[in-house]
Amino acid sequence: MSFSATDAAFEGFRVVRRHPVTALIWGLAYLVLYVATFGLGAGQWAAIMASAQTLEQSSNPSPEEMMALGQAYMGLLVWLAPLGLVIGAVLSAAVARSVLRPAENAWGYLRLGMDEVRVFAVTLAIGVIVGLLCGVLSAIVVAVFGLGVASGQAVMYLLALILGLAAAALVIWLSIKLCLAVPMTIDRRKFTLFESFKATNGQFWPLLGMTIIAVIMSLIVSILGTIISAGTDLATGGISVLAGMDGLSTLDVLARAWPAILVWSVVNALMSALQLAVLYAPFSAAWQGLRDR
Repeated sequence: MSFSATDAAFEGFRVVRRHPVTALIWGLAYLVLYVATFGLGAGQWAAIMASAQTLEQSSNPSPEEMMALGQAYMGLLVWLAPLGLVIGAVLSAAVARSVLRPAENAWGYLRLGMDEVRVFAVTLAIGVIVGLLCGVLSAIVVAVFGLGVASGQAVMYLLALILGLAAAALVIWLSIKLCLAVPMTIDRRKFTLFESFKATNGQFWPLLGMTIIAVIMSLIVSILGTIISAGTDLATGGISVLAGMDGLSTLDVLARAWPAILVWSVVNALMSALQLAVLYAPFSAAWQGLRDR
């Protein structure tokens, strides 16, 4: 027994249509993340925007300018990454729950319990596995390309290209094989990672097709968000106004730019919630279609 890839790909829109308030609640969760991001690190965002603007205006950016931008980002990620992972796990669990346990719709399917802990662990494990694989494969491709540069042999460039394509195919294959781990974890109420390999046997191409459709739908939502943001940026100036506030304290930045930050956060929170449903719900729908196989 298989599942309908095209039907599953649009599950996110059905989730939002069945429970529109759910998308608003997810948007509030994103809004909390964005408000915390700017509320605690507005000064760092101002430094990042200023460094990015300097790089855009420079035809030949210096290593010092690149390093300044990297340091600003790292300073923000130190505390933002853990917060993002926690909220991401809660929202991922909520999306899976909305498909697999539709009756548990209180609070927009949001919970703080062992389901979320397990999803956090599964998501972190997948990130580490895929990240390590990408790192190793990238190092091999770069090394082969470097040999081509050193030796001047065209065959090494061709080999690097072939290895790069093979590496990309391997990462895609592994990602598809692990794509059902989160919905299976929610459905079975236990840590489930490599069981996704067995569940996806013989389903690679349908799952890949479903993923491509979901990504395309997500891009359409992103374009819609960009259009809406363009209109709000004209009214408030957008968060690009932070570039002129580099060196100010967080409180000073918030006092001067809070309208732009608030409007940007609200618009992007709602768009992020819709993208969350569009991208993640299809995998739960796919597992739902396959679990009785």
